[in-house]
Amino acid sequence: MNPGEGAVLTCHIDGASRGNPGPAGAGVVVYDGSGRERRAAGIYLGETTNNVAEYLALIEALRAASDICREDGLERDRTSVVIRTDSQLVARQVSGEYRVKSQALAPLLGDFRREAGGFYRVSVLHVPREQNRRADELANQAIDDAFGRGKSGASPRYSRLSHLECSRCERRLDPAEPHGPCPACGAPLLARYDLAGLVWPPRGNDCSLGNPGQCPEHNSMWRYHELLPVTAPQYVVSLGEGLTPLVAMGGLERELGLGRVLVKDDRLNPTGTFKSRGASAAVSRLVELGIEKCAIPTQGNAGSAFAAYSARAGLRFLTAMPEDTPAAIRAECEAYGAEVVTVKGLLPDAGRYVRERAAAEGWYVASTFDEPYRAEGKKTIALELFEAFGSRWPDAIVFPVGGGVGLVGAWKAAQELATAGVAGAAEPRSGATGAAGPGSGASGTTDGRPRLPRLFAVQAAGCAPVVKAYGEGRDETEPFANAETVAAGLRVPSPKAGFLILRALRASGGAAVAVPDEVILRTVVKLRREEGLNFCPEGAAAVAALPELARRGWLDGCREVVVVSTGTGLKYPSG
Repeated sequence: MNPGEGAVLTCHIDGASRGNPGPAGAGVVVYDGSGRERRAAGIYLGETTNNVAEYLALIEALRAASDICREDGLERDRTSVVIRTDSQLVARQVSGEYRVKSQALAPLLGDFRREAGGFYRVSVLHVPREQNRRADELANQAIDDAFGRGKSGASPRYSRLSHLECSRCERRLDPAEPHGPCPACGAPLLARYDLAGLVWPPRGNDCSLGNPGQCPEHNSMWRYHELLPVTAPQYVVSLGEGLTPLVAMGGLERELGLGRVLVKDDRLNPTGTFKSRGASAAVSRLVELGIEKCAIPTQGNAGSAFAAYSARAGLRFLTAMPEDTPAAIRAECEAYGAEVVTVKGLLPDAGRYVRERAAAEGWYVASTFDEPYRAEGKKTIALELFEAFGSRWPDAIVFPVGGGVGLVGAWKAAQELATAGVAGAAEPRSGATGAAGPGSGASGTTDGRPRLPRLFAVQAAGCAPVVKAYGEGRDETEPFANAETVAAGLRVPSPKAGFLILRALRASGGAAVAVPDEVILRTVVKLRREEGLNFCPEGAAAVAALPELARRGWLDGCREVVVVSTGTGLKYPSG
């Protein structure tokens, strides 16, 4: 190559850190002007953050380029270097588009610029993650080799989080940066994991926080940390959520002529609601990503759960809620130090207020399915059920559905265990044929598809967009006009993940039904007086739907029916 013509070297780099900070590696691949690979190296960097690892990879790329210039007799001041990275943040900081605020990164940026000064030109460009896989593999292999894990497979990462994927267009994004909905199509993003070699049931003695009795792995949903999105235990924000009991409902079994009917009693979570699970996962991930303030619209328990976990994490929290949200929930949010704003109208009106404040003041919006991680916490309901039933699924799980995070999370958990090859997660049904309803054949016994639990969605008759779309055979929900119900958490007229809920129902062989408010209220009273269970209206709606599900034959052949109780009735006016 003639040095006078000006050579161009192309480098692909990746910095990976398993934790923030955590064990880190740099991957560097360098190509000369003819496209020939000249360097491919993975370098272990010790304990550091993901962003520091990216900058160290940048510097290593320039050093490798300098070595090639010496080998080939190229003049550095006539050689251009193009560096490709899948870190959008680093590319924009190097270009000057973003200001570097971190005290750890500023000197590294200075080191990079000094190294770059010897070349004719250095450009740092962002590329999609799939175009940077070789560098990513080298960085992760360096970490594995440093810990003797490369071929032995010992001691897995705290989390197997791999990437984020759009639920509609399947675009992939880097989870190391904060994200909202898909930037291409606006659909929810879903967390994806490296499932190869997953051990089930989870290990019980891998606490890295010192005292095993105080470790969230041992007394909460964080037992499933490999399938949760936080990459290091020091970022876990836990109040002991999850591991809730299954309560037998013998009276309903006899009344409806069903097999076993059990309640997954998630009202026993720290904030009296299953929303604790989603808040723990989402807030933990926000802490790891360096987010300092978040905001959500709410008309129920999501607000109080996020308020509690934000308080524990030291985050600022803003919530907007319709004026008729139960007073106890507003008071609870305020007690945790949240900024609470009431708005006229319904949940979409509260959502508009939050988005406007976020755009003006820089709040991270953690609305239902506007961020990727709440569903990850909710899916632990299904993981607990699979473990409780001895590594198999109960035949049916009945969820009250507003935004649908719990149901979508359960469907996602079932898919993940099946993909991982966990014994029992992909076995054919035995005895449950769904003779008269939508369960018929959908989960199959001979087609080789995963044996999912049948998932049933229950909504209030006054706000039933999922039930309407399911009954009409559509794949998308439409806004439900004049939404009104006593079950505030079910009053979601236009669920963002409506298409995912419908997909989960059909893939699992389930269905959707609606229950009138008067039946919900009667069920609240019945459960209190006959079972000693004080359910919120949303949880009571799921119980109230059982007679209709049984009447239609949709529960025929089910050995177990599990109803998810989503919250306590103590926050609602007495029925």
